[in-house]
Amino acid sequence: MYIMGRPYQIDEVNQQLAETWLEIMNVEEEAAKAPTDLIKTPEPFKKDTKWRPWKERFSTYLHSKTGQASIPLAYIIRECDVPLPNVHYPTIHDEIVACAILQGPEYNLNNGIIIDLLQSLTIHGLAWAWISAYERVRDGRNAWKALMAYYEGDSMRTHTKQEYYDAISRETFISLTSQVTSLFTNKHIKTYLG
Repeated sequence: MYIMGRPYQIDEVNQQLAETWLEIMNVEEEAAKAPTDLIKTPEPFKKDTKWRPWKERFSTYLHSKTGQASIPLAYIIRECDVPLPNVHYPTIHDEIVACAILQGPEYNLNNGIIIDLLQSLTIHGLAWAWISAYERVRDGRNAWKALMAYYEGDSMRTHTKQEYYDAISRETFISLTSQVTSLFTNKHIKTYLG
């Protein structure tokens, strides 16, 4: 309950709750023992790297790694600072990622792991400029937020939107054969998804 940031009364902590949490911790520990080569560390983020696919690979990687207190590291980069009330989570993994507290000694250690990982993946590219200030204070969460603000913020969205319009304007529609239509449609989808 502490890690989840939920208020509790000492009389709520009983044998059944302890056994339930012990079982959940054992399941998470077993999952952590799974082969580590299934989900590889994302490639370094360089000038030519597409942000959205890289962001998804990074998030997937963090979901597969646990930090202090056996918490999936993905909780450090979650969108909401405060868990949304009255939400039912399909798995305990999802609940922990959405609700684990963003303070305390476990958080501080896990937050440091994230800035170390971000540094190793961005230091040789342009993204490092947006997050280097967070390295000294070991703040991976705010470094991630800085990357999100830059790569998904208004100025980048306007810039990217113009690139997409330019790419679409260079395309020409020749005829309605299924192959040509498919190629034309795929080009627009690829352009839209970035």
